[in-house]
Amino acid sequence: MNPSILSHRQRLDHLFAKISSISDPADQSEWSKYLCVLVSGFIEESLRVLLEEYTEKHSAPNIQNFVGKQIDSITNCKTTRILEVLGKFSKEWADDFTAKIQERSDIIDEIKNSIDSVITNRHKIAHGGNVGITYATINRYYSNIKKAVEILEEIIK
Repeated sequence: MNPSILSHRQRLDHLFAKISSISDPADQSEWSKYLCVLVSGFIEESLRVLLEEYTEKHSAPNIQNFVGKQIDSITNCKTTRILEVLGKFSKEWADDFTAKIQERSDIIDEIKNSIDSVITNRHKIAHGGNVGITYATINRYYSNIKKAVEILEEIIK
């Protein structure tokens, strides 16, 4: 696993463990909103890191510079956005991602729906909307997003 992604994941895992020990459901729910924001950042940052690493290994410095500037603006990483970015590099990457998130979902579209729900909830949280996300829900989403990041690592080589 990429060291930067592993470090990010370990920090999140540690925070999830801390928040799981909060006994008051209302407090735990409030912290779950924060976790949702961090998890959305995890998938976006992981995608950027992997694409930067790929270009460093396979491209000239001027191409690395261009790609780096382009991927700095990757946000709102719902599944469609991830597929759009992957497809700009390789149609095969986008197709592989689609296939693998289906294969590794315990329930049809579970990984896709987890990614999309985290991003949707993050927007609601950031704009002061009412979000009733529980710790159990964000923990399930995070588990699926970790699978998605592992898939991205397999694809972007």
